[in-house]
Amino acid sequence: MAGVERRPAGGRSGGDVFVVRNDGGELHRIQVKTATAKEQHKSHFAQFRVALTQLRTPREPDLVYVFALRLDSRWGPFLVIDRDALRIAHEEQGVGSPSDGAVTFRVTYTGSSIRCSDRDFLAFRDDWSRWPVLLR
Repeated sequence: MAGVERRPAGGRSGGDVFVVRNDGGELHRIQVKTATAKEQHKSHFAQFRVALTQLRTPREPDLVYVFALRLDSRWGPFLVIDRDALRIAHEEQGVGSPSDGAVTFRVTYTGSSIRCSDRDFLAFRDDWSRWPVLLR
């Protein structure tokens, strides 16, 4: 990775992280959303809120969301999902609950499964495949 830059996103609190790959200059826009998981019967759940206009608006480079769960005293698992894949899941598969111009994604984690609105999200768990692994 050549560098990481954090910029405010449209005047809101928080912002996007930009990552540039050394081997070609490819730019990635990443937005990290965090939530503390709460315990429920044999599982944990966390909720992530995404503005509906952001979810529906393609950008160049397009957004990749990282939903980071705080579970007990550690971070993880992480859900890494492209904006368009999340939009399709919402609009075509009914994932998430819209309210007040945003969509709330309730993620349920059991250790062996990750679900959102009763859809399997396990494929997005810790999917860092679009970026190279950095070795020390």
